[in-house]
Amino acid sequence: MADRPLRVSEEANYLHWWRTARWFANLRLIPRWSSRYEIASKPLTRVYRQFFHDGLTRSGKIILVCSLLVFLLSYRDRSNFLLLTAALGISLLLWSAVLGFFYRPRVSVQRTTPKTAVVGQPLISQISITNEANHGLYNFSVRELIVPAGRWPREWRRPHRTTLAPGQRTTLTVSFEPQIRGVLSLSGLAVQSYFPFFLSRHSLRLKDAAEVYVLPPTLKVAVPSLRHIAEQASKRMAQGSNNAPQGAALEYAYSRQYQVGDSLRRLDHRASSRRGEPMSKIFEGADEIRRDKVYLLVDTTLADFEPWQRRPRNEKALDERLALAVEIGLSAQNEGFNLAALATGEQWQPIANLLEFYRQIATCKPRNRSALTSKSLPDTALADNGLYILVIGRWHDETRQLVERWQQAGVLVLVFLLAESEAKIGSLPTGVQYIEVQR
Repeated sequence: MADRPLRVSEEANYLHWWRTARWFANLRLIPRWSSRYEIASKPLTRVYRQFFHDGLTRSGKIILVCSLLVFLLSYRDRSNFLLLTAALGISLLLWSAVLGFFYRPRVSVQRTTPKTAVVGQPLISQISITNEANHGLYNFSVRELIVPAGRWPREWRRPHRTTLAPGQRTTLTVSFEPQIRGVLSLSGLAVQSYFPFFLSRHSLRLKDAAEVYVLPPTLKVAVPSLRHIAEQASKRMAQGSNNAPQGAALEYAYSRQYQVGDSLRRLDHRASSRRGEPMSKIFEGADEIRRDKVYLLVDTTLADFEPWQRRPRNEKALDERLALAVEIGLSAQNEGFNLAALATGEQWQPIANLLEFYRQIATCKPRNRSALTSKSLPDTALADNGLYILVIGRWHDETRQLVERWQQAGVLVLVFLLAESEAKIGSLPTGVQYIEVQR
């Protein structure tokens, strides 16, 4: 239902009704009984999940099914041996369930979960478990309660602890792989005991919520030195022409500690010998860049996001763009810049810390390129002395006008293009401040 087409006032009515008819024809009605999240509230389903699906391990289910089949088939052969075999199997399961019930988990847990995760990479939490029962806890493991958009490890791959004495504490790891970008809400943990013989399973579900910001998959690209590129662009902008030759340095001002991206020709060998660490010469004029704050802009519009669509068919291009923005933000901090603000639309969002930056990346939504109610990028710059980095997927008129207007006002803008399609490769203008990133 979330993909039903929107009405576009500029288009003819028959187009809207044609899209609505196609959307209705492609609907697939899923019965409520087939959805595991819907059936969990039904009484019969709860009994099934508690006593069969969750209450028995794979070995226990095999023994139960085989015992029932032997019991039913024994009436045809009238064999007491088969009846005894079936009774023995069912008795073994009942004895295991009763004994496991008395030794069921009675524990308290405390989780330590990272605040951020990456799509396709394991999110590992450290779970501290304290046994609060009067008896020992045997053959147990811990897992997260099921949440959507996660790939969970197989049961036999989970960390397992054989015994835990009363009052003792231990630590186990719980992991899974997030599958989509966004905010992942973890509701709690389940401590499962397989005692005895790994035939039955008793689960203790505990509420222990955690919120994780899931970032897009890591983009395997090499981000060039921002300080070096910004220094060259600032010098050429100060000389008045982007194609002007590099002029000589002006008057020497002082020497400071070497920073990543400084030219090796500006090393102060005498000061380095006195201080015992690399020092760089600083000159007054166009050759020195005095920009410490980075303002990051991300174009969140997608080319295949039509105005009649409620959501794009594929957000992979946006995820790659956001992954590049994460790499640029981390690279800026490593080079001594201060990441001041992020814009994923027409409004600037201040960044107080790195976690706030990750939250904005994780919660970023795609924008319709044809929407008339909002703009994809802000109109004004927050400060003239900052370094503005624009991440785009295609070079279009709105982006070109914004960059030219800011450059004329003396704002230094670096443009990173991660082509959304093969047709957009090589569309950037020529200049040191225009960087096309290759996958």
